Amino acid sequence: MVWLFDYDLTLYGTEERYVINSLDHRISMFVQKTVGGDFESAHKIRTDYLERFGTTLAGLMAMNGTDPDDFFDFIHEPEFLTYPKKAPEKLALLQSLEGPRFVFTNGRHDWSEAGMAHMGIAPAIDGVFDLKLLDWIGKPHDSAYEKMEAWLTQKLPAMGLAMPADPREIVLLEDSLRNLEPAHRRGWTTVLVNPDVEAPDWVDFRIPHLMNLPELDLVGKA
Repeated sequence: MVWLFDYDLTLYGTEERYVINSLDHRISMFVQKTVGGDFESAHKIRTDYLERFGTTLAGLMAMNGTDPDDFFDFIHEPEFLTYPKKAPEKLALLQSLEGPRFVFTNGRHDWSEAGMAHMGIAPAIDGVFDLKLLDWIGKPHDSAYEKMEAWLTQKLPAMGLAMPADPREIVLLEDSLRNLEPAHRRGWTTVLVNPDVEAPDWVDFRIPHLMNLPELDLVGKA
């Protein structure tokens, strides 16, 4: 198996939603700085961009000509952010999985890397495929999944591993149904990690939290 993990609300769960809330606050502040007006109206614009374009950044780029690195430099200021707590049990779980393990994220790599360092799980992750490597066009756009596969085609042989012949051996764990749909269409195995959303029939597995992963018959398969 090749394991792909979303970062936010997947590698850490909804019980630590304050982590993503701290980032969302900075995103709304950036929108306010860009478009003007009050914070509440900026928050509404951020939500609109997220729904229409897939990410707030995509909306800012399309509608306001935002430079992606300027956006991330602003929202990733460490003194304004909160990170997940230490999680040795997650490190043990991830290290128990057979096969390489990567993060597949709509954020820039420094956000997930900082969070994984705080959790202590970075040694279990073999790489981060981030929005910058996606040329700033992230999930759920089909191109993101195509680029992920192309990256794996180069990355895995460099690790002495073969690209899976069967796309079902690529497992994506995500809290977002919208981001799982293109993976399902490509034949990947889909795991919804969300305690609050019911899974439609096309989702292969649903678990409420990452720590429920051992309950699936996927674990232990090479």
